[in-house]
Amino acid sequence: MGRYKCAYNCESSSETDVKYFKFPLYNPRKLKKWLLNMKWKDWTPSRFSVLCIDHFEEQCIDRSGKCVKLLEDAVPTIFPSPGDAQKRKASSTPRSKRNKPPDVKASHTSPPQSPTRTPVKAKTRVQSKEARQTEEPAGDKDPKKTNDKWRIIVDEGLLKIESFPHFFHGDYCEPRDIQWAPDDNLSCSQTACEDPEKLIEVKEPWQWLGLDVRGPLHQTLNGHKYILTVTDYYSKWVEAVPMQSCLPPDVAKQIVDIIAHFGYPFRILSRLPHDIVHKINRELKDQLKVSMALVVYHQQTGTLDLVTQQMIDRMVSDLIEEHAPDWDVYLPAKVFSLCFKEHSKTKERPFSVLCCKGPEPVHSPRGLDYVYSKIRESAFVVR
Repeated sequence: MGRYKCAYNCESSSETDVKYFKFPLYNPRKLKKWLLNMKWKDWTPSRFSVLCIDHFEEQCIDRSGKCVKLLEDAVPTIFPSPGDAQKRKASSTPRSKRNKPPDVKASHTSPPQSPTRTPVKAKTRVQSKEARQTEEPAGDKDPKKTNDKWRIIVDEGLLKIESFPHFFHGDYCEPRDIQWAPDDNLSCSQTACEDPEKLIEVKEPWQWLGLDVRGPLHQTLNGHKYILTVTDYYSKWVEAVPMQSCLPPDVAKQIVDIIAHFGYPFRILSRLPHDIVHKINRELKDQLKVSMALVVYHQQTGTLDLVTQQMIDRMVSDLIEEHAPDWDVYLPAKVFSLCFKEHSKTKERPFSVLCCKGPEPVHSPRGLDYVYSKIRESAFVVR
């Protein structure tokens, strides 16, 4: 239980073998008794708040089983008097002083610094630490990017752009203000749109898909720290899968599972690094027994459907903010919500477009008149 710290900031917080108990957030009456005994004002515990065993009388503790636990009606009653609390706060360790905001004075009416006091800042520090400890794709050595909670793994060339929007600029940036590719490459797409020979129109569901990998996220108890997303540009259907790593074999395995359920698309566009795309295609050829390159590197992957990309971004942000230890468990429900909600652009539900109105799944590779290089040079247009 060393990852917990007693919300009361008692002396037991530094001991690693102390037993901690979470607040009864789902029992309002019981929670009210806990908080009244603590005698703190204007403080609400979160799902990560805990009290150590020293605040409970022995008659409230059940030691009969393998694990020490509280009885059903247990309420913490052992708390120091306000005078003792003042002395303890005045003689706090340098570490706790560093964690405490400089402009906040000690008071028995407000709780000392705890993980629940400043949840946003605390989670940001934890996630930033996770990001620094996780393997990063080669070429991403910019120290400014190490403070981001997570990012989309893309081609190295895009990472050098100052305007590259980690987090898609969240809720404060309009889609038209976002640049996803270097300025010298944008002209290629504009030229392609003017040339019918270099224009590819997305006409039906499950023809052209977009693939992204987001991470590193806060690692869950199951070891997941990446999310692979596959988006159908026509129907706006989203598939999102948690992954423990973003290595080519792992990405290929998820693509194979998606194809087994929804059938073959024409091709899958991705902005993963070129060498990663090549390795994914090699894995897919072995697993699917096909000769074509199913995944195509294309810089338009992120700009082809900005609305859906922003929806996915907010979904991921909410997950790591609300369910940091087990966001992978809540991921299917979040994706279900996206696919069964009316899309702001099409005014239809992705489920209806793909599963009710869309064609039957194609269970064999789909041929194209375009070669790999021409797909990369073409610009895509979605309804």
